[in-house]
Amino acid sequence: MKKLLSIFCALCIVHYAFAKEVVVVQKTTEPYLGNASQACERKMSHENIEVVNHLKYFEVKKKGEIIASFDPVNVDRNSLYIWAELSPNGKMLMFSTSDQGVFIVNLKGNILYKLGKIARATNWWNNRYIVGMIDEDDGDHFTKSDLVMIDIKTGKLMLIETEEEIALYPCANKPYIEYFTLDNKKHTIELRIKN
Repeated sequence: MKKLLSIFCALCIVHYAFAKEVVVVQKTTEPYLGNASQACERKMSHENIEVVNHLKYFEVKKKGEIIASFDPVNVDRNSLYIWAELSPNGKMLMFSTSDQGVFIVNLKGNILYKLGKIARATNWWNNRYIVGMIDEDDGDHFTKSDLVMIDIKTGKLMLIETEEEIALYPCANKPYIEYFTLDNKKHTIELRIKN
């Protein structure tokens, strides 16, 4: 794991170290036949606010009326906004681009946090922490993937210990995270952050 993170982290924009500890309280496993990369329902509305991802830009609507439109990192023609999701309090938008990594902006499009290529398939745990995966592949297949929790304010990573060598596409629903494995199984773990 440390070797994987050191290789991956060399590409990251932010400096981070392991902080606190994430403890798995319990785990369940069940068969899953769907597309794991699309299993996570990404929240794009909160109360009367809705964010629409047009892949090259975002629109923010309030009661159906557009109140903001922005392209916060000026994606080029070869990149798209992916894995977009509103924070649980509806005040921040997280997204990734294939070439620049993970960003968090306010609903006017101002960048609050630039986390870089810290992890993929990120989603919100709460208003301070996100979860994602750090993976390797051989060009065709995943060869390794670990789950991490990231403190958006500090950029620090916390490894989420799993029994599997390849844990993919985490979906956070505090205090639970669902993730998937190559044997078509969905695993649900309950987590606790240790201080």
